[in-house]
Amino acid sequence: MSSGVGMVDNLATLSTLDEHSLVEELRARYSRGIIYTYIGDILIAFNPYAPLPIYDSAHLFKYTDVKIQSDVPPHIFAIADRAYQNMRRTSTSQCCIVSGESGAGKTESTKFLVQQIAHLCNYSSGNLQEKILQVNPLLEAFGNAVTVMNNNSSRFGKYIELKFDPEGNLLGVHIFEYLLESTRVLSHGEGESNFHMFYYMFAGLYEKQLKDNLLNSPDDHR
Repeated sequence: MSSGVGMVDNLATLSTLDEHSLVEELRARYSRGIIYTYIGDILIAFNPYAPLPIYDSAHLFKYTDVKIQSDVPPHIFAIADRAYQNMRRTSTSQCCIVSGESGAGKTESTKFLVQQIAHLCNYSSGNLQEKILQVNPLLEAFGNAVTVMNNNSSRFGKYIELKFDPEGNLLGVHIFEYLLESTRVLSHGEGESNFHMFYYMFAGLYEKQLKDNLLNSPDDHR
């Protein structure tokens, strides 16, 4: 067991497991620029609200076919690698649940999960992998909006089902949406916005198209 503080990758190894100890350990790690921490098999991720140099190709390879979890620091890529390895080894479906408060970084974490799994698939069907990664802007256009907590907040739930062949190559993907906040089309809170797509229309339509659709100014439709 460990006493911390800020040096423990897995909080389950702390000698004292109470709210104060957990919060202080996470606070110490975040102050050192460490956004990922394990609690057993669960990964805690803090949104740094800034780009970090930990998602490049070097890190993709670093978290490829990891044998012992403690050999590498906690990372979202490690979760993807473990799920992919378990799928290949047991020939059974795996499930990763991404949850958190608004603005916690769930959407970005999901992107990183898919990015690493695509990397692990022996680089086959590269065009398909790129399409899967690039579908996010389209989904965000119709399902994301500005909120008080987040300028790109997902206003719907998303279930992503990746399909593989027996050799572990990526074949395709099924994306299901649920709980779309459709009431946002009619009303939303102060300081918030409608779905991004409506503002894209103002930015992309020609003047005649805007006039034909009675679109005068974004301010008239907020």
